[in-house]
Amino acid sequence: MQAVLWDMDGLLLDTERVALDSWKTAVEELGAEADEDVFRGIIGMNRKSWEAKLRQDLDGKIDVDALIEIANRVYSQRIEAGVPMKEGARDCLDLLYGKKIPQALATSTNRSYTKKKLGKHDLEDRFQAIVTGDQVEHGKPHPEIFQTAAQRLGISATQSIVFEDSPLGVQGASAAGAYVILVQDIAKHGEESLAKVDQQFTTLSDALPYLDTTFPDP
Repeated sequence: MQAVLWDMDGLLLDTERVALDSWKTAVEELGAEADEDVFRGIIGMNRKSWEAKLRQDLDGKIDVDALIEIANRVYSQRIEAGVPMKEGARDCLDLLYGKKIPQALATSTNRSYTKKKLGKHDLEDRFQAIVTGDQVEHGKPHPEIFQTAAQRLGISATQSIVFEDSPLGVQGASAAGAYVILVQDIAKHGEESLAKVDQQFTTLSDALPYLDTTFPDP
């Protein structure tokens, strides 16, 4: 393996809980009801995909435009206040950076949000390439974002390790031919998703020894 491709939300940053809570807050403000699994189901999607999915699932049940507007407002406020990194995330990024192992970010979040989130933790310089959800035609579970990130590093996705937390991310990374590592967050995984995982860790702290041995010092 020659490089590591990282998802961001729910993997490096503890933002998926913020997103889920923002959706729930929006539903409550509208005095409506919506199954929490609807919002868990869009984890890993880019904006184009999750908007379409919400309109499909909630059509006739809730004002989706108002839901999105409120949730985005709440989410933006909370992101601006800052969200913590996931356990072991900085250690993993710093380890590979010190070993001069190429790293890329492959996130469904759009570019502006990505820069804001990374900037809060001074992480942008850890990545030799950053591909966001608004920079690709097809969102996860399509493999395009992983293929593009690997291409920007000058390699094939098949030569990379992908760290993911969502089923859609796992499916996309597997379809790209990468070695897939799951560090599960709040997204629910079924047998189909787990069957595509090559290795799993409880936290990124647990993955640190694996990365250290996979990429030995020169």
